[in-house]
Amino acid sequence: MDGDLMSIETSYRKILIPTDGGENTRGAIGYAIDLARQIGAEVTALSVNDITNYAAIPGEPDLESPLYQMSQAAVRGVVEAAASQGVSAQGMVVSGIPQRDIVEVSEDHDLVVMGTVGRTGVPHLLLGSVAEKVIRHARCPVIVVRAGGAPVFRCERMLIATDGSDSSGAAITHGLRLAKAFQASVTALSVNDGRDKVVESAEGEGRTADVAVNKVVEEGRELGVTVEPVVMTGSPADVIVEMSERYDILVMGTHGRSGLALLRLGSVAEKVIRHSRCPVMVVKPGMRT
Repeated sequence: MDGDLMSIETSYRKILIPTDGGENTRGAIGYAIDLARQIGAEVTALSVNDITNYAAIPGEPDLESPLYQMSQAAVRGVVEAAASQGVSAQGMVVSGIPQRDIVEVSEDHDLVVMGTVGRTGVPHLLLGSVAEKVIRHARCPVIVVRAGGAPVFRCERMLIATDGSDSSGAAITHGLRLAKAFQASVTALSVNDGRDKVVESAEGEGRTADVAVNKVVEEGRELGVTVEPVVMTGSPADVIVEMSERYDILVMGTHGRSGLALLRLGSVAEKVIRHSRCPVMVVKPGMRT
């Protein structure tokens, strides 16, 4: 393993995979295991029995419950799949509130990889409910893999969406370090939605979108990563989703600047995560890098 991959191994030593055993989460599971294999990380498969679905004491699963048996099978499947790839894995089954328990367990992990759609009847990972809350509150970056996504990790082409705000900083740094480790080509994208009223300064800083992508270019240069800056005009979510089709991974923050609101979770970010053509890494402001 070369120096750059060793650096990523240090950053993402423990990967958390929430699962409910649904078919639509298989892509995320395979993706996480393949990433772990490539960087030498270990994985934890977590299944949470929602206590609102049946009577149970939080934290104490009913071993005879069909839901517990399904969760146990889901976790066992992940552990066995990881072992077949030479990846160290452990499984956890708890009874509680999915979003709360996933977030709590994420505190001891460096990365969460999850799908956007859960099993019919047990919508644990539906975007807009559990997944959105996990993304919002997780203590580490979250990679979201759409249902049907390829169960392999690729990072040859990366798209970093930014609005230039301080809240994008952690996402940019995580993205660039990942790109350096895998020698990926990087595009920094900022979308002018027509509401940005910033006037060009005497120093020639230009419009906000130009400043935003240039910040990524400069940080990339410091890390030895070449970044192509792209500024477009239009609906931010639509532009980002359309651009994502050309890339292996999209990296973004969770909050944008007031007025632009490019990456505000619950609006543009939720639409991007739901419709992106590639996996999305979401990094909250202030996360360790």
